[in-house]
Amino acid sequence: MLNLGDAVATVRLSAFIGTLLFLIGTPAMARAQSRADCQTARRSIGAAVGRSSPYFEPSAGVGGTAGSVLSRGGLQVAGRADLPIAGAWRARIEGAATNWRLERQIYSADLRQVIATETVGDVDVRQIVAFAGRQGGRAPVCGYVLAGGGFYSLDYQGTSFRSPGAALTAGVEFPGGPRGSVQVDVQLHMMNTRGRYPVGSSVVLATGLSAGWAFRF
Repeated sequence: MLNLGDAVATVRLSAFIGTLLFLIGTPAMARAQSRADCQTARRSIGAAVGRSSPYFEPSAGVGGTAGSVLSRGGLQVAGRADLPIAGAWRARIEGAATNWRLERQIYSADLRQVIATETVGDVDVRQIVAFAGRQGGRAPVCGYVLAGGGFYSLDYQGTSFRSPGAALTAGVEFPGGPRGSVQVDVQLHMMNTRGRYPVGSSVVLATGLSAGWAFRF
Protein backbone atom coordinates (compact mmCIF):
# COMPACT_ATOMS: atom_id res chain seq x y z
CA MET A 1 0.00 0.00 0.00
CA LEU A 2 1.29 3.48 -0.87
CA ASN A 3 1.95 5.88 1.98
CA LEU A 4 0.94 9.52 1.81
CA GLY A 5 4.32 10.67 0.47
CA ASP A 6 4.32 8.06 -2.28
CA ALA A 7 0.76 8.97 -3.23
CA VAL A 8 1.65 12.66 -3.50
CA ALA A 9 4.69 11.84 -5.63
CA THR A 10 2.58 9.62 -7.89
CA VAL A 11 -0.03 12.34 -8.38
CA ARG A 12 2.66 14.94 -9.18
CA LEU A 13 4.41 12.64 -11.63
CA SER A 14 1.11 11.67 -13.30
CA ALA A 15 0.14 15.32 -13.68
CA PHE A 16 3.53 16.10 -15.21
CA ILE A 17 3.31 13.19 -17.68
CA GLY A 18 -0.22 14.22 -18.65
CA THR A 19 0.86 17.79 -19.34
CA LEU A 20 3.95 16.55 -21.19
CA LEU A 21 1.85 14.33 -23.46
CA PHE A 22 -0.55 17.20 -24.12
CA LEU A 23 2.28 19.51 -25.15
CA ILE A 24 3.87 16.79 -27.29
CA GLY A 25 0.55 16.30 -29.02
CA THR A 26 0.10 19.99 -29.77
CA PRO A 27 2.40 20.00 -32.81
CA ALA A 28 0.79 16.81 -34.17
CA MET A 29 -2.66 18.39 -34.19
CA ALA A 30 -1.47 20.99 -36.67
CA ARG A 31 0.27 18.81 -39.27
CA ALA A 32 -2.17 19.83 -42.01
CA GLN A 33 -1.52 23.52 -41.36
CA SER A 34 1.39 25.79 -42.28
CA ARG A 35 4.36 25.08 -40.00
CA ALA A 36 7.07 27.19 -41.62
CA ASP A 37 7.78 29.47 -38.66
CA CYS A 38 7.97 26.54 -36.22
CA GLN A 39 10.44 24.54 -38.31
CA THR A 40 13.33 26.96 -37.84
CA ALA A 41 14.77 27.41 -34.35
CA ARG A 42 16.02 30.87 -33.39
CA ARG A 43 18.47 32.32 -30.88
CA SER A 44 17.01 33.93 -27.79
CA ILE A 45 17.90 34.89 -24.24
CA GLY A 46 15.40 35.38 -21.46
CA ALA A 47 14.15 34.70 -17.95
CA ALA A 48 11.30 32.78 -16.35
CA VAL A 49 9.49 32.61 -13.02
CA GLY A 50 7.48 29.70 -11.72
CA ARG A 51 7.09 27.12 -8.99
CA SER A 52 9.20 24.08 -8.18
CA SER A 53 7.61 21.18 -6.28
CA PRO A 54 9.95 18.47 -4.94
CA TYR A 55 9.50 14.99 -3.57
CA PHE A 56 12.21 13.55 -1.37
CA GLU A 57 12.58 11.91 2.01
CA PRO A 58 14.63 13.99 4.47
CA SER A 59 17.47 12.24 6.31
CA ALA A 60 16.79 10.86 9.75
CA GLY A 61 17.12 13.58 12.36
CA VAL A 62 16.26 16.50 10.08
CA GLY A 63 13.90 18.77 12.00
CA GLY A 64 14.24 16.85 15.23
CA THR A 65 12.72 13.54 16.23
CA ALA A 66 9.11 14.51 16.92
CA GLY A 67 6.61 14.28 14.08
CA SER A 68 7.21 13.78 10.38
CA VAL A 69 9.00 16.15 8.00
CA LEU A 70 7.60 16.97 4.56
CA SER A 71 9.08 18.99 1.70
CA ARG A 72 7.12 21.91 0.26
CA GLY A 73 7.62 23.68 -3.05
CA GLY A 74 8.70 27.24 -3.62
CA LEU A 75 9.28 30.03 -6.11
CA GLN A 76 11.79 29.32 -8.89
CA VAL A 77 13.65 31.96 -10.90
CA ALA A 78 15.53 30.98 -14.06
CA GLY A 79 17.67 32.49 -16.79
CA ARG A 80 18.00 30.72 -20.13
CA ALA A 81 19.52 30.90 -23.58
CA ASP A 82 18.06 29.04 -26.57
CA LEU A 83 20.27 28.20 -29.56
CA PRO A 84 19.47 26.71 -32.97
CA ILE A 85 21.15 23.42 -33.92
CA ALA A 86 19.74 22.60 -37.35
CA GLY A 87 16.27 23.29 -38.72
CA ALA A 88 13.75 22.60 -35.97
CA TRP A 89 16.38 21.16 -33.62
CA ARG A 90 17.29 23.47 -30.75
CA ALA A 91 19.39 23.58 -27.58
CA ARG A 92 18.94 25.37 -24.28
CA ILE A 93 21.20 26.25 -21.37
CA GLU A 94 19.34 27.16 -18.20
CA GLY A 95 20.37 28.22 -14.74
CA ALA A 96 17.79 28.38 -11.96
CA ALA A 97 17.42 28.86 -8.22
CA THR A 98 14.63 27.80 -5.89
CA ASN A 99 13.91 27.22 -2.21
CA TRP A 100 12.11 24.21 -0.73
CA ARG A 101 10.61 24.56 2.74
CA LEU A 102 10.80 21.66 5.19
CA GLU A 103 7.73 21.42 7.39
CA ARG A 104 7.30 19.20 10.44
CA GLN A 105 3.87 17.81 11.26
CA ILE A 106 3.25 16.98 14.90
CA TYR A 107 0.60 14.35 15.62
CA SER A 108 -1.72 13.74 18.54
CA ALA A 109 -0.94 11.03 21.08
CA ASP A 110 -3.03 8.49 19.16
CA LEU A 111 -1.31 9.50 15.89
CA ARG A 112 -4.67 10.05 14.21
CA GLN A 113 -4.50 13.76 13.47
CA VAL A 114 -2.02 16.58 12.94
CA ILE A 115 -2.19 19.00 15.88
CA ALA A 116 0.56 21.42 14.81
CA THR A 117 2.92 22.26 11.98
CA GLU A 118 6.15 24.22 11.99
CA THR A 119 8.91 25.13 9.55
CA VAL A 120 12.21 23.41 10.37
CA GLY A 121 14.37 24.89 7.64
CA ASP A 122 14.81 25.48 3.94
CA VAL A 123 16.75 23.67 1.24
CA ASP A 124 18.31 26.13 -1.23
CA VAL A 125 18.66 24.60 -4.68
CA ARG A 126 20.75 25.88 -7.59
CA GLN A 127 20.95 24.17 -10.96
CA ILE A 128 22.63 24.47 -14.35
CA VAL A 129 21.18 22.23 -17.05
CA ALA A 130 21.76 21.79 -20.79
CA PHE A 131 18.95 20.53 -23.05
CA ALA A 132 18.52 19.53 -26.69
CA GLY A 133 15.36 18.69 -28.59
CA ARG A 134 12.97 19.57 -31.35
CA GLN A 135 10.19 22.08 -31.89
CA GLY A 136 7.14 22.02 -34.13
CA GLY A 137 3.52 23.08 -34.42
CA ARG A 138 1.66 25.83 -36.24
CA ALA A 139 2.70 29.47 -36.12
CA PRO A 140 2.26 31.61 -34.15
CA VAL A 141 2.20 28.94 -31.38
CA CYS A 142 5.12 26.50 -31.43
CA GLY A 143 5.66 23.56 -29.09
CA TYR A 144 8.94 21.90 -28.12
CA VAL A 145 10.26 18.93 -26.15
CA LEU A 146 13.81 18.97 -24.73
CA ALA A 147 15.88 16.45 -22.77
CA GLY A 148 19.21 16.84 -21.05
CA GLY A 149 21.10 16.90 -17.79
CA GLY A 150 23.32 18.96 -15.57
CA PHE A 151 24.40 19.66 -12.02
CA TYR A 152 22.38 20.56 -8.94
CA SER A 153 23.56 22.17 -5.71
CA LEU A 154 21.57 21.63 -2.50
CA ASP A 155 22.24 23.59 0.69
CA TYR A 156 20.62 22.99 4.09
CA GLN A 157 21.73 24.74 7.28
CA GLY A 158 25.33 25.11 6.12
CA THR A 159 25.58 21.62 4.64
CA SER A 160 25.84 21.59 0.85
CA PHE A 161 26.69 19.18 -1.93
CA ARG A 162 26.54 18.93 -5.70
CA SER A 163 24.64 16.26 -7.54
CA PRO A 164 24.35 15.24 -11.21
CA GLY A 165 20.92 14.71 -12.70
CA ALA A 166 18.69 14.47 -15.75
CA ALA A 167 15.82 16.68 -16.87
CA LEU A 168 12.92 16.86 -19.32
CA THR A 169 11.12 19.98 -20.55
CA ALA A 170 8.00 20.43 -22.64
CA GLY A 171 6.77 23.88 -23.55
CA VAL A 172 4.99 26.22 -25.89
CA GLU A 173 6.01 29.65 -27.08
CA PHE A 174 4.25 32.43 -28.92
CA PRO A 175 5.10 36.01 -29.93
CA GLY A 176 5.49 38.52 -27.13
CA GLY A 177 6.41 41.67 -29.01
CA PRO A 178 8.28 42.46 -32.24
CA ARG A 179 11.37 40.44 -31.25
CA GLY A 180 10.16 38.70 -28.11
CA SER A 181 8.44 35.43 -27.27
CA VAL A 182 6.47 34.18 -24.27
CA GLN A 183 7.47 30.70 -23.10
CA VAL A 184 5.44 28.39 -20.85
CA ASP A 185 7.20 25.23 -19.65
CA VAL A 186 6.66 22.15 -17.53
CA GLN A 187 9.77 20.36 -16.29
CA LEU A 188 10.82 17.19 -14.54
CA HIS A 189 14.19 17.02 -12.76
CA MET A 190 15.72 13.79 -11.44
CA MET A 191 18.65 14.43 -9.08
CA ASN A 192 21.01 11.63 -8.10
CA THR A 193 21.64 12.61 -4.47
CA ARG A 194 22.78 9.15 -3.26
CA GLY A 195 21.08 9.76 0.06
CA ARG A 196 23.44 12.48 1.28
CA TYR A 197 22.29 14.68 4.17
CA PRO A 198 19.76 16.28 4.35
CA VAL A 199 18.23 13.97 1.73
CA GLY A 200 17.36 10.44 2.78
CA SER A 201 16.42 9.11 -0.66
CA SER A 202 18.93 8.35 -3.42
CA VAL A 203 16.94 10.23 -6.08
CA VAL A 204 15.04 13.50 -5.72
CA LEU A 205 12.20 14.27 -8.11
CA ALA A 206 11.14 17.85 -8.74
CA THR A 207 8.44 19.09 -11.09
CA GLY A 208 8.15 22.68 -12.23
CA LEU A 209 5.81 25.02 -14.04
CA SER A 210 7.11 28.37 -15.28
CA ALA A 211 6.34 31.25 -17.61
CA GLY A 212 8.88 33.65 -19.05
CA TRP A 213 9.86 36.06 -21.79
CA ALA A 214 12.78 35.77 -24.22
CA PHE A 215 14.39 38.24 -26.64
CA ARG A 216 15.02 36.79 -30.10
CA PHE A 217 18.06 37.84 -32.09
